[in-house]
Amino acid sequence: MYQLQFGKDKATATYGVLPAANVPPPYALASISALQFDCYGHRFATSALDGTICTWQLEVGGRSNIRPTESSLCFNGHASDVTYVTSSGSIIAAAGYSTDGVNVVIWDTLAPPSTSRASIMCHEGGARSLSVFDNDIGSGSISPLIVTGGKGGDIGLHDFRYIATGRMKRHRHFDNGEQNNKTSSTADIQMGIPGKLGDQNLNGMLWYIPKAHLGSVTKISTIPNTSLFLTGSKDGDVKLWDAKRSKLVFHWSKLHERHTFLQPSSRGFGGVVQAAVTDIQVMSHGFLTCGGDGSVKLVQVKDYSHEM
Repeated sequence: MYQLQFGKDKATATYGVLPAANVPPPYALASISALQFDCYGHRFATSALDGTICTWQLEVGGRSNIRPTESSLCFNGHASDVTYVTSSGSIIAAAGYSTDGVNVVIWDTLAPPSTSRASIMCHEGGARSLSVFDNDIGSGSISPLIVTGGKGGDIGLHDFRYIATGRMKRHRHFDNGEQNNKTSSTADIQMGIPGKLGDQNLNGMLWYIPKAHLGSVTKISTIPNTSLFLTGSKDGDVKLWDAKRSKLVFHWSKLHERHTFLQPSSRGFGGVVQAAVTDIQVMSHGFLTCGGDGSVKLVQVKDYSHEM
């Protein structure tokens, strides 16, 4: 990873231990899948395709080969996304894939190793993306809500308090954003017993939409000071959701065309992948999207609060 500064031709710092000079390419280094700064901009976290989550201290002195401050192998498959949960900068949420179905991990980097991680089973085939709401949108100052998206196009809303303590609040199941009155019992939810199709992996989910998109949910962005969030997918669509009302608010169809690429891996190329919506950045009066088609688009929304 390289730290760049506008107006300078060279990187001001490099992160990660570079290979020895006598090692020919491709180097056996895991590719970075996501990077997220904390709210103060002093630290950042990364996820890698070997399943590793790392935290780093921002360097301003022009050093090279900076090592991570903490590192943990959270998934035995790959890690897809990472974000900070609270303003403390020590609790990290990560999305990825493990063969045992544990595809979302919460990691407290300040806690002892034996008690530092909590995990939930969700999103069959792996979790691709996640985002965290402001604390006041959740259950209190220490229990924000976490929204995750899966490889199968499903999305789920999780209570951070449940992930940490195992105590459930409530659960709702929806199909394509529409309410379903059939809910699982509290006992079944706590035991992890699945109900009908889409009610899989209910632990800690406030609600779950199995067919939110026709492709993998590649990006989730919560909108500050609201209960709204955006999802982007491999199907090229972007959707706006309301977490409090548990409903779809707006749908932008085929915002980006799907294109095919070679997937990087720790040992060169890992296969062929398709990409449409690759990133969403929220702005005060809309949002920016990036796509596999090479385009960046600005979508204007007059007032997010009006959408609610």
